Amino acid sequence: MERRPLALCGWMTLVAGVVAANAATTACTGGATSDPGLDAYLRVAGAQFVSGPMPSGSSKGPSVLAIDLVNNRMWPSYAGDSVSGVLSPSATAAAIGLQGDVGYWIVVAGPAGVTTPNDPSFGGAMSFSSGIVAGTYTLVVRAMDTNGNFGEPGTQTLTALAASPLEPVPTGDLVVTLTWTNDSNLDLHVVTPSGAELYWGNQSTEPPPPAVEPDGGSYGTIDYDSNANCDDDGLDREDAVWKGQPPSGQYIVRVDAASLCGNPDAYWTVTVTLEGKVVGEAEGTAVEADTLGDHGLGAGVTALTFDVP
Repeated sequence: MERRPLALCGWMTLVAGVVAANAATTACTGGATSDPGLDAYLRVAGAQFVSGPMPSGSSKGPSVLAIDLVNNRMWPSYAGDSVSGVLSPSATAAAIGLQGDVGYWIVVAGPAGVTTPNDPSFGGAMSFSSGIVAGTYTLVVRAMDTNGNFGEPGTQTLTALAASPLEPVPTGDLVVTLTWTNDSNLDLHVVTPSGAELYWGNQSTEPPPPAVEPDGGSYGTIDYDSNANCDDDGLDREDAVWKGQPPSGQYIVRVDAASLCGNPDAYWTVTVTLEGKVVGEAEGTAVEADTLGDHGLGAGVTALTFDVP
């Protein structure tokens, strides 16, 4: 006997109120799968995992009327984003999975909402495997009825990203951090005492050999080019980091608004931490006028200056 019908029948037996007990008894001969779905890229809290591809479904099954997501981004080991939606009246559950994943998840249909009083709802908290590969994925949701019929799919496109918004600010002897409030494309520029400029186009101050920093200090690096080309990565942050003692002298920090990506403005903050202590802070708002002109060396508005002894 194939594994998928066993898993589905076990779910039908175990979930009270979804299928009548006598129907489950006559339709099923096996128990629920014990596979917790740990090999799947997508996990849904409190749902039943079914190994293998989701059935293709047909027009005989119930429909997915709406899918609502907190956002369309995924990060490795990130949990808490919800998926919810509305099913047609005959649906008693929803199957949720990523296209091409090793399995899918079944969640019991919930009560109808105020705005859709005749239609059951579904929902669950999603999390993603630490091994998920950056790229584009298709989230597939199919409604199910008491006879185990799957309907036509509803889909949403998700983007898996390498950098997580929960990723902590890096540590170092000197850290300059730019953050902003939406999916605009802002860029951090830091000019060092020697005149080297750190930004997306020059992500390290280390010169080619045999040149060295004038005073022997460590080199600085930019860790991300966040939201480059308006490809929203959910991070909305860039850091310039000197892991060791930074060169002495005056530093200039600028914020360049490469694009507001359709937003009317973007509120930003800059924080400078030297040997674990905040030595400088600034804030501002980027507007459409700030996106004009070149966005390479020398671009941006000055946020602040600071000195390293």
